[in-house]
Amino acid sequence: MKRNLFFTSIIALATFLSSCAGNEPSAPQTQDEIEANWPNLYEVAEAGTFVKVMRDTTGMFIMGDDNSINANEAPAHVVKFSKSYYIGMYEVTQAQWKAIMESNPSSIKGDNLPVNNVSYSDVTKFITKLNEKTGHVFRLPTEAEWEYAAMGGKLSNGYTFSGSNDVNAVAWCAGNSGDDLHPVGQKQPNELGIYDMSGNVAEWCKDRCTAYKNGEQIDPEGKSGGYAVRGGRFDDNEDYLRCKARLGMEKSSKFYNLGFRLLLEEPKQ
Repeated sequence: MKRNLFFTSIIALATFLSSCAGNEPSAPQTQDEIEANWPNLYEVAEAGTFVKVMRDTTGMFIMGDDNSINANEAPAHVVKFSKSYYIGMYEVTQAQWKAIMESNPSSIKGDNLPVNNVSYSDVTKFITKLNEKTGHVFRLPTEAEWEYAAMGGKLSNGYTFSGSNDVNAVAWCAGNSGDDLHPVGQKQPNELGIYDMSGNVAEWCKDRCTAYKNGEQIDPEGKSGGYAVRGGRFDDNEDYLRCKARLGMEKSSKFYNLGFRLLLEEPKQ
């Protein structure tokens, strides 16, 4: 009887230990594992379609250009990102702006045209209201995030303009726009499927147009100078439409050819 009780106790203990082992918490997911579950495209009714931009951790993304005649594009330097992100497939339209702000500040008007004549401060107010309404975390891209996406991210072919070496294929500029703004998404997209990162309206970035530094950087963000503006405008010559071209403006600046594109930090789980 005692022997049977002893063996019964041993079996019960082994079963208990096995059960405990099976309930051990799994190791937390890595950032790469988390992002692997993100969809390639993500829709938000109030903000449109967003394209997944997979981060670069290999050092293949070189920001800036040592060979440019524009001194503020040098030195070329390696940039890496701590996480992937989503960026708007299109520039924010006037229809999207009006749905959130109930007004239209644009100088050149049309629902499917990019919103324009908006300052950095105006854009910040729009994003605050959009985040409150949707529960997402939208913001402007940093210069590094903007340039990486414009160059095609991990799919980059190294084109001069966003998606091509032929400016007319991908951009509205002084040579082909008829001196007018155009609806979003009418030219060819870049390697990631993003439209108008060269031309149409120039785009505000989150950070400032700070002088570049040598050496590898992770998630760089400019802290001094004017606020960065990227992409060039429909009445600019080709040089301003290059992916590497950069400009700084006061945050109060408003122009008929200046708008923005949204970055979404991550999808809702």
